Amino acid sequence: MSSKLLSSQIIIYHSILFLCFCLSVNYFTDLKIINFTSYVIFHLTLIYLAFYFFNFILFFIYFLYGVFFDIFLINFISPHLICFLIFILLFYLMKKLLVNISSFKIAYIILIISQIMFFMEALIANMLFNYPVKFYNLGILSLITIIIFIPLLSLFSKIDKI
Repeated sequence: MSSKLLSSQIIIYHSILFLCFCLSVNYFTDLKIINFTSYVIFHLTLIYLAFYFFNFILFFIYFLYGVFFDIFLINFISPHLICFLIFILLFYLMKKLLVNISSFKIAYIILIISQIMFFMEALIANMLFNYPVKFYNLGILSLITIIIFIPLLSLFSKIDKI
């Protein structure tokens, strides 16, 4: 069990998560595309980890990243935390149904879940804290997701072969 938690692939994925988290919360006003891209890569990596490297330690990791995203980005704890924990809990409950799905369908599911998470985070922040939903930013996130999705999956498949 500990060898699976400390495998080279897991270390690489967690390094990607940490790097993207750091780039996402450090707001570059001149280069917003870096923030948006790292935010998208973070979410896609987080979802990918749940599908291919599920372990109960992910509940704790999702919790930590949810709390820290909320603190650094909106100064309130809840939108990211709620979305991340709902996703990992639903994934855990539906894991047996997802075992027989092809990798092609899982790729589409990852894409759809990322879009749902972006929208849910914005909606929860709006409902709980009256934080404005910026549809322009959601559109940019969706566009970036579509553009980098296939190259990111090919990178992940190369990492998986290590």
